[in-house]
Amino acid sequence: MMKPVNRVLLIAFICATGFCKAQTGQDAMVIKQDTTKPVPLDVVDTNIRVIANPAVRNTINKVEQYQQASHGTFSGYRVQVHFGSDRNGASSARTDFQLKYPSFSSYLTYQQPYFKVCIGDFRSKLEATSALNKIKKDYPGAFVVRDKINPPPLH
Repeated sequence: MMKPVNRVLLIAFICATGFCKAQTGQDAMVIKQDTTKPVPLDVVDTNIRVIANPAVRNTINKVEQYQQASHGTFSGYRVQVHFGSDRNGASSARTDFQLKYPSFSSYLTYQQPYFKVCIGDFRSKLEATSALNKIKKDYPGAFVVRDKINPPPLH
């Protein structure tokens, strides 16, 4: 199971050791931060853009596809919005959440003897906390939990 940071380090190692065909600077991965625009405090976007050769992007996509096929999930964070022993109550809480916040994915899980409704697939606790702050007014008892998540797409 490979963390997102390890994935980038693996690709950087492969390129540094010569397994990539890196004759020119065009084949290298460049990470730039756009400092010309101020970042609002309520936005999670870090203004970091990855500029890479198509061969590097292709390698990243292959690593993602391999992890998805072999593992399917990896360690991350979700926000728990409901916890109870009644399946109907948990199901209605999930439906209610989906109507209010259709942009978030929601999951109903059973961990004996309780049903849990969790939302989102967040790589970092910071992303999960940001989502928690958005839904806190409707779900004051919600909190961030560590969970196995479906890998969200890399941007």
